[in-house]
Parts: sequence; C-alpha cells; structure tokens
Amino acid sequence: MTFAFVIAGERPASAATEAASMTGKAFSPWVSIASNGEISITSPATEMGQGSMTSLPLILAEELDADWSKVIIVPAPPIDRLYGNPGFGGVMHTASSAAVTGFFTVLRTFGAQVRSVLLDNAAKHWNVPRAELSTEPSVVVHARSGRRIGYGEIAAFAEVPAAAPEISPEALKKPAEFRLIGHDVMRVELPTKINGSAQYAIDVQVPGMIYGAILRSPVEGGAPDQIDDAAARAVTGVIDVVRLPYGVGVLGQTPWAAISGRTALDSKVSWRRLGKAWGFNSDRGLDAFAADARNLSLPASVDWFKQGDAEAALAKAARTIEAEYRCHYAYHAQMEPLNAVASVSSAGDAAEVWCGTQYPTAALAAAARAIGVGSDKIKLNYTLLGGGFGRRGDFDQEFVVDAVLMAKSAKRPVKLIWTREDDVHNRHPDLGALSARGL
Repeated sequence: MTFAFVIAGERPASAATEAASMTGKAFSPWVSIASNGEISITSPATEMGQGSMTSLPLILAEELDADWSKVIIVPAPPIDRLYGNPGFGGVMHTASSAAVTGFFTVLRTFGAQVRSVLLDNAAKHWNVPRAELSTEPSVVVHARSGRRIGYGEIAAFAEVPAAAPEISPEALKKPAEFRLIGHDVMRVELPTKINGSAQYAIDVQVPGMIYGAILRSPVEGGAPDQIDDAAARAVTGVIDVVRLPYGVGVLGQTPWAAISGRTALDSKVSWRRLGKAWGFNSDRGLDAFAADARNLSLPASVDWFKQGDAEAALAKAARTIEAEYRCHYAYHAQMEPLNAVASVSSAGDAAEVWCGTQYPTAALAAAARAIGVGSDKIKLNYTLLGGGFGRRGDFDQEFVVDAVLMAKSAKRPVKLIWTREDDVHNRHPDLGALSARGL
C-alpha cells in the first residue's frame, strides 16, 4: 500500500505555459508587479525539459530580491531586440546549453534595475535617504524607523523612469548573498507535468480543427509533377488533397485519416527533379567524404577552434599515425513528434500559430514568409517542447510552414503532425525556393 501526505507550505513560483501576458504595473519589458504582490517575470528561453523556464526568471528574481513564491513566469513574446540571447547574437534561440551562460549577467542587471526603482519610490514615499533602505524578499525595509512596505504596495504608486537606472557590475549581489541561485528550487512547470495539465503543441485543440500530413519530395528541392489522388481521396475521413511546392498534403478528419491518405499517395506521385541530390547514395557518399578527408591537398578551413600549426607540425613529424572513424547520420529523436497548429484568415493575409519551437522569432518569420505577409500579421503561441535537441531550432521551421500552408488551403485550422518516418526521411523545404515560387 502507498500513502501520500501533503503538507501546506509556501506556494512555489508558477508557470503560465500557455499564451499569457504580464499583469500589474510594468517596471520593464521583463517585470510587472501587481498590487497583490504577484510578480510577473518573462522567460526568454523555451522550455524543453532542461529547466530554462525556471533558471532564467530565477536569476532575475535573485537581484530583484523577489519572493519566489509570488513569481508568475510568462513566456516572452517573440521579439529579438528585447528578449534575444546575447550569446546567440541577440536572437531568441534556445540551444547548445547556452541559455544560462548567455543571459546570466543581463538578467541580473535587469533585476537590479527594477529593485533600484522600487527603492527610489519607497525613499520618496517615506521621505528618507535611499541609502537607509534595504530589501528582503519582496519587501523594502527602513531599519531606522522599523517600517516595511511590500513590492505590491509600492507598485500602486510607483513612478517608473523613462530610462532604466545604471547598474555597475560591482553593485550586483555577491554569491554569498544569493537566496535563490545555487539553492534547491523546484522546476516551475513540474507540477503541471505531474498532474497532466502541461500543454504541448501536440495537445492543442481549437474549434473546427482538422488534421494534415504531407508526402514530401524524396529529395530536397523536388516538386510534385503528376498526382493521382484517387486512392487517397477514397480513404475514409480524407477531406482534400493539396498540391504544395515541395510535396502533396492530405487533409483529414483525424490524424490517422490524413496519414493513411498520405500513404495511399506514395506511388501515385511523380516528381520534378529539381535540386542536385537526385541519385545520391549515402553509403557511397561516406566513401567519398572519407577520400576527401584523406586528400590533404584539398582546401580546408578551421571553423571552430585552432591552436598551433597542425599542418607545419605534420610536415616535420618523424612519424605519423593515421586512423579513420565513421558514424552514420544521427536522428535527433525528440519525444514529441514535430507538429504545429495554424489558422489562417479567410483572406489569407494573417495567421495564428501554436507550436513548440526552440526559435520563436524564426517560427514567426517562417509563418509570415509562407503566406507572404509581415510578421506583425502573425500571432505566435509557443508551448512547452517534448524535447528539442536542435531539431526544433532550425531557421526554416518547416513544420510551421506545413501547418500554415495547409490551413490556408483548408480555410480552417489545421494540426500538422510529422510521423517518425517523416522526420527520419525528410529535411526542411527550401524557403528561398518557396519565395521564388510566390509563396
């Protein structure tokens, strides 16, 4: 027999994993404080099981001296100039274990700036020197008079300056002063994963939604030529068959209908052989790559790291040892299959997208390019990711493009799902080619 006991305690920070917005008075694009003391902090990195949704807001909350139990975490809107990772050149890209290292200093600074504004307002409110004030979690303290005032109370009358206060690196907390960083803090999205309420893109349902699957060109850059869709249309639940620049889409009442209809197309489509990869054999390709690697006369470049002069050292070496290592192509097998939901306006000039992505601003841009509109015409709702490993982080965001194009054709919301076989067999469509073809 198993027994569980729940002991009441402080509420941990919570995560708004669905589309949400900041509430209360905005002290910066990163922090809003409500009169009840709740503190909304934006999370600029996507959560795919690595803990970024907890760690990044926690870094800001540390310097803000926020009561973590009163923090609500809100996914940052896809705006590179505000929420881009400095470690990735200022874009909202979550990959390479670079979220904490890229954001660590700037988030501490942002938190310290808001704390500084709170202190300034409290000093003015009490008519005391700011130097006499200190903070405890979500409270400003005037030790000399014994007065205390909560952040929520200050937010009710606070004046926020047009320019953020200057914070020197020396003004930031010393590690010995940390209350949150380096301490055991529960992941904010964990309770929703335990109780099943966590929402991934695969969970999204919208009114009137149907499903899509796509038969892609066997080689990137190919395009459908002749399509015999009779067998696909005969599948129970298939609604329509759609010609795309890089494949053929099937719309169905259920995922299984769409996928079965797509399977029925397998031998019924002939392809225009655009691109250079037709006839490529991966086994022979490995042999060719190995031969090129052994040919030291071929030009080479050092893209990542160089130390010393290997070529000169090899030329003078009394003895060299040669070995060859090979590995097959690796599949980034994330747990949640690639998928997205899209709804396109009846005029085809705006869209709303739901997806799990490592690169929200790229997903926004890809959706906009797919229907030929500006990014301001796209509403992006990004969710928790069921794994990423970089597969959801490419610039083209092909699964988003799939959903948008299929929704545009269907004139109703479409959930587009890739199977494992789709993901192993196919790479992304060339969006430059799509642009050239008028999409």
